[in-house]
Amino acid sequence: MRKVQQVVNWTIDNGMYAIVNIHWDMGWINEFPTNKTESMEKYTRIWAQICDTFKDYGDYLMFESLNEDLGWQEVWNRYSGNNNGKAESFELGNEINQVFVDLVRASGGNNSTRHLLIAGYNTDVELTCDPLYVMPNDPVGRSAVSIHYYTPSTLTLIDEDVSWGKAKTTWGDEADLKELDKYVQMMKTRFIDNGVPVIIGEYGCFGDNKTVETRNNYTLTVAKELYKANMCPVLWSTPGDNQYDRANAEFIDKDMIEQLFTILD
Repeated sequence: MRKVQQVVNWTIDNGMYAIVNIHWDMGWINEFPTNKTESMEKYTRIWAQICDTFKDYGDYLMFESLNEDLGWQEVWNRYSGNNNGKAESFELGNEINQVFVDLVRASGGNNSTRHLLIAGYNTDVELTCDPLYVMPNDPVGRSAVSIHYYTPSTLTLIDEDVSWGKAKTTWGDEADLKELDKYVQMMKTRFIDNGVPVIIGEYGCFGDNKTVETRNNYTLTVAKELYKANMCPVLWSTPGDNQYDRANAEFIDKDMIEQLFTILD
């Protein structure tokens, strides 16, 4: 917790917003369908401690209920061709999100009105826009939805062919832009037009099998279209990715980052 607090302080002290979530955490979240009581106890005890630690922080800190784990393939597999278990999996996810909101709002300090980020179903565009996904009741109405954008995943996430797809090396033709517009409009219609803010908590294009120009075109174009729809894109980077050099504390492609920051100018 001390390390998390240190990073949050660094972030806020540099004029940025920090988002704290439970992020996979060795996979125990996968046990919710089979061991709900113990899993919910872990979940609520962790969040109680986070809330207590950060209750006096201002609005430059947001809490996010989960990362990509809100949805359980063993309950419902979207590729199974049927809906067996679908309602049950969505219902469990909706319940967890409501528990999150209720716990944070009751925890005191600025948490009573803090902006919250509600995990989408696997943070997937189509699944989060599904009618079975329900935003939790927030008495102060300060909850946004969290969705990730890595479409097409064969471009953004892999640099060689895998069992589920053939690696894509180019992006930006008419079909690609049409697909981007479809998903942006889907999120806008479901959430933005109904007063629910959308934060794209992760997006980006990675892999050495495509040119820098292709990666940058994707990164900048997606950001531009999301901004036009009043959504907030958050560029994703981990150690080993091609966005940020952590050892030297600097972006690798500074020109691209400058362009990213000037989209709204």
